[in-house]
Amino acid sequence: MNKDENSFKLLVLSEAGQELILNENPKKLLDNLFNTLSAHLDLDLYLNYIFDEEILRLRLMNYHGITWREQALIEWVDLGEAVCGEAAQKLTRIVVEDIQNSSDPRVGIIKGFGLQAYVSHPLISYGKFVGTLSFGLRERPSFSAVELDILQNICSQVSIVLDRILLISTLKKKNWELAQKNKELRHSEEQLSAIFSVIPSPMLVVSLYNNQIIEYNDPLLSMLGINGEELVNRYWPERHNENSLLKRIMEASLQSLYGGHIEVSFKNALDQQKICLCQTVTVDINQSPCMLTVFSDLTEHKEYEKEMVRLDQLHLIGEMAAGIGHEVRNPLTTVRGFLQLMSKKESGKQSYLEIMIEELDRANSIISEFLGLAKNQRIDMKYDQLNELIVKIFPLIQADATVAGKTVNAELGQIPPMYMDERMIRQLILNMVRNGLEAMPPQGRLIIRTFAEEDAIILSVEDNGKGIPSDQIEHIWKPFYTTKESGSGLGLAVCFNVANKHGAKIDVVTGPDGTTFSVKFKRLPA
Repeated sequence: MNKDENSFKLLVLSEAGQELILNENPKKLLDNLFNTLSAHLDLDLYLNYIFDEEILRLRLMNYHGITWREQALIEWVDLGEAVCGEAAQKLTRIVVEDIQNSSDPRVGIIKGFGLQAYVSHPLISYGKFVGTLSFGLRERPSFSAVELDILQNICSQVSIVLDRILLISTLKKKNWELAQKNKELRHSEEQLSAIFSVIPSPMLVVSLYNNQIIEYNDPLLSMLGINGEELVNRYWPERHNENSLLKRIMEASLQSLYGGHIEVSFKNALDQQKICLCQTVTVDINQSPCMLTVFSDLTEHKEYEKEMVRLDQLHLIGEMAAGIGHEVRNPLTTVRGFLQLMSKKESGKQSYLEIMIEELDRANSIISEFLGLAKNQRIDMKYDQLNELIVKIFPLIQADATVAGKTVNAELGQIPPMYMDERMIRQLILNMVRNGLEAMPPQGRLIIRTFAEEDAIILSVEDNGKGIPSDQIEHIWKPFYTTKESGSGLGLAVCFNVANKHGAKIDVVTGPDGTTFSVKFKRLPA
């Protein structure tokens, strides 16, 4: 190569190199590069194929010098097909000249483009095959050695630049697709959270892949008596421990996954007894298998069923009381009267007659309690003050306590008036107080309290006896159930009936240090 040829080569490579540096768009880069080269080499056409690694074919991505119809004819080329396909397959430059007079089958299509000379270069970047870049002449039958040397050098640089541009383009596309996926995932998570937030049933979603909590809702936290942070950071890690809050719940959830609806009973973090029905299904969330458990809180329903059983029992006994109570009391009153007359005349048998009168009085007392259960018992509701009623009957209560060698204190808070039947509430207080006195040892202390809550007025009777055994607590409201030798078993049944007729609820808290009965009356709006 002489001095002039070397200078020409350096000039062309220098100008072409600037185009390679300035452009990041493949089409614009190759078009500008082609224009620069054409100004010096009289080029009429370039074809740029990119190798598709998935289907192992060449696709025409950039071109100049042919029409769009001609482009459609050569859009896809197989490896080994035509000049470009052979250059790609052999990974070597292929030059064909004097095309119009050639019978080479490889040049059939480009011959129809009016080309006389054609050179195809494989684009290889750091050992990776990228595609091909080809140039064509229509006015001359061949390339000079200098022109081929220039095009070879240019294609070596284009390989690296084009590979970098395509890699950046691919990364940008992947990043965009990933951003779209993340956007869809966030939208899916937001939708899931929105659904969870409005569903009233307690719900929990756990990943079957890593056993971590995916989602939960406020009703679940309310049922468990904890907050979200406690669930995730405290109770979930210790769920396998024997006394863990979540142990029985998760066992029931897993059983439900294979066995349908499962009923589970447990105490929550607030020591409240809960009864739930759980149903578990598998779901895919963000392409990950998860376990969705929906809980139905049956606690209030079970309590309601128990209340209905008690009420049915009381109504049945009430109907019996209304039917036979008075009929039994009338002859007892007659017999008592005659016994009193006989006791004045039969001095030698007076002690026996007194015992008979005491037993008749006891029977009459039982009948009075029995009549207190009557369904059609008349109720005289008045707007009255509970504290005033307690003060009125407190001397009678103190007298009973003194006789038994025990003390009674009243701690009456500020409470508003309420609608009540004084006679029935009086009976309720006396029954609960006498139960408490009988449950305490000598020198025992009983406290009557009243106080107001936001929506209720509370009457409580607290004793320091030995408490009610756990196996008996469910039965204390049943009529005729008693553990006392001389008890009728109607005292607490009457209390329950009175509370029910006043729309009130009785709660019991018992333990080795004593028992507290609390009657919760609804507070009237101010």
